[in-house]
Amino acid sequence: MKKPHAEKDSDEYRQRRERNNLAVKKSRMRSKQKAMDTQQRVNELKEENERLEAKIKLLSKELSVLKDLFLEHAHNLADNVHPPAGGDGPSPAPNNTSTNGQ
Repeated sequence: MKKPHAEKDSDEYRQRRERNNLAVKKSRMRSKQKAMDTQQRVNELKEENERLEAKIKLLSKELSVLKDLFLEHAHNLADNVHPPAGGDGPSPAPNNTSTNGQ
């Protein structure tokens, strides 16, 4: 069986209504705070994402420059290597010792 409802004019009814109103108010405040916290986190993550995207762009440019430098250097090395005139083997290293009698 259900308990009979307190009459609207009774103190018990007013106290229950007041407690309920406070609980609803508190719940709405928590919900609003949670939504604000979530929005703040979204904004922080968007900013971090923008910073990371900029870093990716910068590092990609740097990688491209370094690749170009490497390829240019490799090409220059290949141009400077000449096959030996008389044979298949590597040419002997030049003798850079001085001939001052030692």
